[in-house]
Amino acid sequence: MKCLQCENDARAICRFCGRAVCESHIQTKEFHAGYGKSKKSHALDRGSETAVTIADAVWCGKCNIEPQKTY
Repeated sequence: MKCLQCENDARAICRFCGRAVCESHIQTKEFHAGYGKSKKSHALDRGSETAVTIADAVWCGKCNIEPQKTY
């Protein structure tokens, strides 16, 4: 697989769009997955975290990332 920007061998895939990037074109961006806290199932349950943040997810630097409301 070749890099989106320079045709060198790719080393990673963009987490946001799936494009391939080589080592010199890899960028990073914060990625969020999940929906926050889960609901309590009974009185003694404190709920649990169901969302995660990846601080340095691979990003190609070309795709546009637009937040969407999910409510």
